[in-house]
Amino acid sequence: TVVLDETTVDGSTAASAGCAAIVAVGGGTIVDLGKVLSHRHGVPLVVIQTCASVNGFSDPLSVLVRSGTKSTVPTAWPVALIIDHDVVAHAPAALTRAGFGDAAAIWCAPADWYLACTLGMDTEFDSDVLAVIGAAAERLRDAPSFSGLDLDALLDTLTYGGLGIGVTGTTAVVSGCEHLISHLIDMAAVARGTDHDLHGTQVGVAAVMSAALWESAIESFDALAIDVDDAVAPIPDLESSVIGAWESIDPSGRVGAACARNVATKMDRWSSARSELEDFVANWPDHRRALVALLRPAADIAADLAAIGAPTRFSQLTPPVDRETVRWIMRTLPLMRDRFTLCDALLVSGRWTDEFIDRVLDRAAESGGGL
Repeated sequence: TVVLDETTVDGSTAASAGCAAIVAVGGGTIVDLGKVLSHRHGVPLVVIQTCASVNGFSDPLSVLVRSGTKSTVPTAWPVALIIDHDVVAHAPAALTRAGFGDAAAIWCAPADWYLACTLGMDTEFDSDVLAVIGAAAERLRDAPSFSGLDLDALLDTLTYGGLGIGVTGTTAVVSGCEHLISHLIDMAAVARGTDHDLHGTQVGVAAVMSAALWESAIESFDALAIDVDDAVAPIPDLESSVIGAWESIDPSGRVGAACARNVATKMDRWSSARSELEDFVANWPDHRRALVALLRPAADIAADLAAIGAPTRFSQLTPPVDRETVRWIMRTLPLMRDRFTLCDALLVSGRWTDEFIDRVLDRAAESGGGL
């Protein structure tokens, strides 16, 4: 297993010094490394995709591990992306199922992006880009079995998703709470020195959870009850809360300190979002309709994953993610990165509680996912 930490990236950079071009052949991690090397050396990158496992083959970003924390950083866009469908069709089935899981983010992540854009916490929302990705994803729905999966539709969904990230300049197009959950699984495993499942496989399980989170929030959320003054006010002892949340997997405090900086950046932006929040509260019925249109029911996502033999529950991942870790992940969701998602909105409004998390876990279980 290749981990793109400082040692791997710096060693690969030194080993490839003087190259005229980079050719990355393989899956998502190898391609992410190729993007880094192309960017550092200022040489062209050609990607030869051998599986349909993630959407990262066609975007100009790489996911790296820095100080034990997963970070998405700008790197290089391939000058050419070669996809041979015969090659991809013979990839291990686990990788294709993982790709479906990564593609499933289109059915929940755009709601997080819409929320962030509406509240002034991200770039302008681009419905045209989403329409292209969504049209491809429609062809993925209701696959009767793994053998009945439309590989062309999967490749289109993943490729358009990566291109959409590059065009808009943000991963939020197809990356919301479900990707944060997957990253937290990774980080917990790395800190403990244990294995974790494929990124897309984890995202699929987390997409069921994220959809259940949105359903629970929309059903119980009364935007008119938000006190704007309280919501934009600084959260007491936030830094110590972030650092404390990470102590269970990193007693050194290194990861917690890095996450605390990310969260501080996010909350600094949030402190100036008063007018956007006031507008959101005043026009909640319209925003609610827009959000519902961007979401697919958690039960439907779980049913499609199950139909192709992909995991839908954390206990079905390899290795399984236990109940205690899942609860830690849910509590820590808003205490990791500088990106704003639904869990952050619930945190600043005082609604991100153990009681609410239990409701989400129950909703996910009822939908065929969860623990």
